[in-house]
Amino acid sequence: MTDKNPFIITGYNGPELFCDRKRETETLISNTHNGVSTTLVSIRRMGKSGLIWHTIHQLAKKQDHICIYSDIYGTRNLKDFTNKLGSAILQALPAKKTLSTKFIDFLKGLRPVFSFDVLTGQPQLSFNFSTTQEYEQSIDSLLKFLDSQKKRVLLAIDEFQQISTYPEKNIEALLRSRIQTLNNVNMIFSGSSRHLLSEMFSNANRPFFASTQFLYLKEIELNTYQEFINRIFSERGFKITQDSLDYILDFSRAHTFYTQSVCNRLYAAGIKKITLDLARAACMRLLEEQEPVFFQFRNLLTAGQWTILQAIAREGKVYQPTSRCFMEKHGIGTPSNMQRGLESLLAKEMIYRENDGNGAYYSVYDVFLSRWLENQDYV
Repeated sequence: MTDKNPFIITGYNGPELFCDRKRETETLISNTHNGVSTTLVSIRRMGKSGLIWHTIHQLAKKQDHICIYSDIYGTRNLKDFTNKLGSAILQALPAKKTLSTKFIDFLKGLRPVFSFDVLTGQPQLSFNFSTTQEYEQSIDSLLKFLDSQKKRVLLAIDEFQQISTYPEKNIEALLRSRIQTLNNVNMIFSGSSRHLLSEMFSNANRPFFASTQFLYLKEIELNTYQEFINRIFSERGFKITQDSLDYILDFSRAHTFYTQSVCNRLYAAGIKKITLDLARAACMRLLEEQEPVFFQFRNLLTAGQWTILQAIAREGKVYQPTSRCFMEKHGIGTPSNMQRGLESLLAKEMIYRENDGNGAYYSVYDVFLSRWLENQDYV
């Protein structure tokens, strides 16, 4: 039997391989038990989906909830959303159980098309209606089915900000009007666009205003993450030095996906004593492998945008990008050019804007790209 790499990069593989998030998990579970819906927000690859699945795992122990997870990031319209929601419900119900049979019987009235995902083998369903109204009615029917169950229902919709891109009008109002009538269903609205989700749930003129409690996901505390990494390696016969741990978390900025990627690579190498030199080599190798992608990014940006991106990467965090000091240091033109460049890079999700104790700052979204840019000459 092969030894499975314990440093998970995608998905969820149980509580033993899940690092911390105790407070956030307790908040989500408490909200679910107390009828409070949650808006869960963080930048991508910080572990939102893993946290949701970890919460679902904890709730499943008591067997008093039906938990459903749907990632709608790839959806483009109301039809895609309806298909995703229906498939998520179908996949969450145990096969050959009474509830699953009831759901399939219920679906017959909606005339779905059943299929299986060619990669995962998971069952899927789709609806082929001719009007928007029919999809709206189907969403209403699916939610009412969930609300009619004897057990409480947790419905988590990941990358919820995607609905703002749909071509159909008033999607927010449609979903809000359906969801607010549910008595037995609690929601987690998760997403990676803080600006869009804050506007959606905090603007008094939007349908979802003040309908949820916000939960912001930050980096895992450094000592906690170090203890987790050291434990996972030690339990499998590896020894990792303290300076290696320090370097890994500094290099990856304790950003979950990138930290896990480095540790995954070190574990895969099979060298039982992990030194600082070995950790550095693994990090550099990861950057080298990504170079073709990074050069492609360069081709997609203007010279000015690339210069701004590299300047932000070299600083790590930039609090005052239009200051004379910053622009002169990195050879950037006028404040207006800087502002246009920032807006373009934000729209392309090459950078993000976040807040900490020192105020609002800009950082490069992809940590590996940021580290690679630090060592590149200006073009």
